[in-house]
Amino acid sequence: MIRDVVVTEKTEDRVKLVVLYTVIILVSTFLLRFLWNESLVKHITVLKPIKSMLDAFLLSIALMVLRGC
Repeated sequence: MIRDVVVTEKTEDRVKLVVLYTVIILVSTFLLRFLWNESLVKHITVLKPIKSMLDAFLLSIALMVLRGC
């Protein structure tokens, strides 16, 4: 992810990549919070609902790092 931004030669392309990655993180944060609270919490009893967007954001970042995106 960061490697793609560093390798690009044009500033326009760097800005586009940063905006794209930001949008991907935000969408995954909202999706993760919805799916966590609506599906996982109901079926896995040890999980607690995500109450803040910050928690969802940090969890989203952690999952992206684990996946290597």
